[in-house]
Amino acid sequence: EESCTNAPVCTTKHRCPQSKECLVQVWICDGDQDCKDGTDEKDCPVVPLNCGEFQWPCKSKSKCIPTSWRCDGMKDCDDSSDETECGVETCLPNQFQCGSQECLDPVLVCNDITDCADGSDEGGSCQINCADNSRCSQSCYSTPQGMRCRCAAGFRLMEDGLTCADIDECEGQNPGVCSQLCINTPGSYQCDCHPGYIMEAGGHHCKITGEPFLLSSVQTDLLLFGLRSGSLDMLSSSAKKAILSLDYDWREQRVFWVSLDTDSIRWSSLDQKTTGTLIKGVRADSVAVDWLGRNLYWIDGVNSQIVAIRLATPTVKSMDHSIILDEDLDQPRSLALLPQKGLMFWTEIGNVVKIERSGMDGSERMAVVNSSLGWPGGVAVDTISDRVYWTDERLRAIGSATLDGDDIRILQMKETTNPFSLVVFNDMLYWSDAKKRVVQAAHKISGKNRQVLLKRPGQPFGVKIIHPLLQMGIESPCDKMDCSHMCVLAPGPKAVCKCPSGLLLAEDGLTCSSLFNSAFILMLSPSTVTQIYLQSRHTAAALKGWPEHVALQVPSVNEAAIMDYSIRDHTLFLADDGTTSLSSFKLKDSNLFSQGQRLKLLGDTITAMALDWATLNIYWSSNKQPRLQVTSFKAAHTAVLIKEGIGRVESIALHPRSGRVCFTNLGLQGTGTVATIECANMDGAERSVLWKDAVQPTSLDFSSNGDTIYWADTGLGTIGSVQLDGSGYRELKTGDGLAAVAPTDDTLLWMTVSDKTRLWYRDEQQQNKLWFEVGTEVVSLKAFSKSSQTGSNQCTENNGNCQHLCLATPGGRTCKCTHDHILVNATHCSPEQRCPRGSRPCLDQLSCQPVEKFCNGHVDCYDHSDENCISLKRWSGAKVPAPTQPRSSSFSPSRSPLLLSEDTGLNTTLNVSSQLRNLDTQHCSQRRCSGNGACVDTNGETACVCSLGYRGDSCQDHFLNTMQGPIIYSVMGLCAGVVFIVVMAVVVVKKRSANTRIVSPEAEKETSMTDLDNKDKTTPSTQTAPADMDKPEV
Repeated sequence: EESCTNAPVCTTKHRCPQSKECLVQVWICDGDQDCKDGTDEKDCPVVPLNCGEFQWPCKSKSKCIPTSWRCDGMKDCDDSSDETECGVETCLPNQFQCGSQECLDPVLVCNDITDCADGSDEGGSCQINCADNSRCSQSCYSTPQGMRCRCAAGFRLMEDGLTCADIDECEGQNPGVCSQLCINTPGSYQCDCHPGYIMEAGGHHCKITGEPFLLSSVQTDLLLFGLRSGSLDMLSSSAKKAILSLDYDWREQRVFWVSLDTDSIRWSSLDQKTTGTLIKGVRADSVAVDWLGRNLYWIDGVNSQIVAIRLATPTVKSMDHSIILDEDLDQPRSLALLPQKGLMFWTEIGNVVKIERSGMDGSERMAVVNSSLGWPGGVAVDTISDRVYWTDERLRAIGSATLDGDDIRILQMKETTNPFSLVVFNDMLYWSDAKKRVVQAAHKISGKNRQVLLKRPGQPFGVKIIHPLLQMGIESPCDKMDCSHMCVLAPGPKAVCKCPSGLLLAEDGLTCSSLFNSAFILMLSPSTVTQIYLQSRHTAAALKGWPEHVALQVPSVNEAAIMDYSIRDHTLFLADDGTTSLSSFKLKDSNLFSQGQRLKLLGDTITAMALDWATLNIYWSSNKQPRLQVTSFKAAHTAVLIKEGIGRVESIALHPRSGRVCFTNLGLQGTGTVATIECANMDGAERSVLWKDAVQPTSLDFSSNGDTIYWADTGLGTIGSVQLDGSGYRELKTGDGLAAVAPTDDTLLWMTVSDKTRLWYRDEQQQNKLWFEVGTEVVSLKAFSKSSQTGSNQCTENNGNCQHLCLATPGGRTCKCTHDHILVNATHCSPEQRCPRGSRPCLDQLSCQPVEKFCNGHVDCYDHSDENCISLKRWSGAKVPAPTQPRSSSFSPSRSPLLLSEDTGLNTTLNVSSQLRNLDTQHCSQRRCSGNGACVDTNGETACVCSLGYRGDSCQDHFLNTMQGPIIYSVMGLCAGVVFIVVMAVVVVKKRSANTRIVSPEAEKETSMTDLDNKDKTTPSTQTAPADMDKPEV
């Protein structure tokens, strides 16, 4: 750009008035002179000094310096105030300290010449000479306080005052000693360099052979800057919007990058000639190259996953990737790999900000930094000092720590106010600042020797250092593994085979094969359900991390407590303590889609829940309703089955094929019973105590054939089992921390919780074996297989012809009505006339409450059952209820909460004529039922089933006698319209979701790096992004 006759064409708004350089607004008065005439730094306003948490203000109030610069022996403040008031100076071990704090060589003490300001080096006992037979291990000298032992430089005097010991100058790898390797010698030390580096003059610092290059993405450009020559080259790029992340593979001479404009990971060759695409159909926030294992990793911020794919020459399909981590990832932002050790690091900016580490296979996961953080963005690893570095846009700083998270250091300078991405190379730290549009470098420990490398109108984002030495010098463990699909590195490094989604690793640990054993377990965490096929148990034991699995994020749930699953309907049922509700979710394509709340409590919490997979009836109990009760899935009918003598139910198990239910009863106070396991028919009949010697039984489950019940006794640390006739009791001691048990067809699984969550199994030799351990919080465990949910009972078809609830029994079934109805025959129900007109009974049958008090957001029943509600607006395809009693004199058909005991069918009992007695229907209805109902045969006697809006033995009472017929029909028409609108809304939502990413609106991560495309919406869900964080120009 020298000797140019014409001024450059500026794309920016500003230009130097005399020297004509192009200027960006943020460069004016930024402390760096950008105009040759210096006008950009003239007449700058005085900005009030506001130092950060990790800075120290100079006394002149002229600037802030990092706290580490205070009293470091170098004057950094203009007034030198950073090196004053530094406290007592510490002398070297071989020196004499004056009373006035100066340090003297021992030869200057007692030499009749005063060297200390206070004269403390002369007089006193100086006349006492060192004895020839001194016991000092090296030498002695005279002092005003008497004789002292003396040690040579590089040694220190021990506490006995006689012995000299070597000083290990290399201890703690003091950065001021050697920049790379330090070798201690007696009385001294020697610096050395890693292979490929040579020692600089002075013997303390190393430099690499050959020129390293800085690779940086500046807006849509890929730039190569020579760190020694200052050369600048541009690589080919097809990006139309900002390139946010990049990495390179030296072997294939490719730079891999992601931008905001496409769902793909692309590459550009280092020879500036060719470009291509590695993988299509994926969204990546951060990419990292595993040059040793030959894989490429990326963060999928929307789906909260860390994913990997093989580095292959042709374009690969998105389905070929393997999920490395998908458990408990909230909003991962940036990723860095350390293949030499098989480790990876990433930043987390979600609800809990932290920096995490795991093996590159996802094993041995741990949080390495969870303090001194604001909003950690970029992350990098220094292979020389074995430290992890990160940028922090909220603290306006760059932090570092050891690979284990110790020795946290925060470097907060004026130049680190908006760090985006960073890389560490040798002694230097390099970082990009997208707001100031600059890439800078400084010493990685002190932050001094700062220099500006790139300053262009475009915004810089990703930065890397390119040099062949950084990606060579170690043999890959994967070279010796013959994996059928993908080999990834584990800590060590070691080699581990991985499979794409949909395949499982065979017993040989090498081959990925299709699923041949469909049995699986589900492990419930507060916001995630993890599915693990039992087939993967044979591939590894004692894993420190998850085996092959699928992690299912549960939309809008953060305190899940209990779960069950229907294999036939692919439906998951969850009790959520956070919302005190029971919800269902449809599983499709490894994603959970909310079907809405099936049960919503108020001031109450579900304590136990189990699913009847044959009918989808839900058996449950709660704190305020300590009973065994059942609610139908589709119509929300609720009936109490067992209520007497129950203190608290904490676990329920069902076996629909045999029609049996078992539950834990923690006993009523004062009965002397600690806890029992009781069983009954699924209609509540034939109740009996099966086991009474338990302490804290939980996690009840049937064997697949239904003849044995298993439980975990967390109080005794034992797994118990007994046949349903009370015989054959067996016990397995598991020790402390037992939390759950899950019997399967061929083995027994159980979970313990202490410092880790561990899953165990019983092998063929009846030995207890550890399958895996994870640091994830797991609250529930259940096993599923086709054999455990196959077969049928008399409720399977057409709900057993029951109008409300069909409950299986051994060899039969019982029809049961919702709690405020009674059976009029074996299958059909009619409202029970127990309460005064305009009121309804509570579920405990102890009181009646006005209809308008049900589902009004206020507890009125003693057992809180008036607030057992559902919300119609969240049910896809739900029917609008036809009330059996008026809610109030001004009934509103648009009211959304639905009481669980209401009939939710628009069709009345008149529509089940096939079940009526073959009578002269018209004549009987007119005479016996006042023309307002139909006759049915009940045990040989004729009774009435009343039409909608009528009640009484002869259907003589009109519920809505104050309303005219046309009004009733208009209400029904409006209800039908509501149904139509709800169904249409569901259809529209489904069509929209088909064209969007599979993630619920509540769970979608707003701070994914790719969302930087939206200039005004880049904030984490709970962590507010820095206010001045600059957005990329696209």
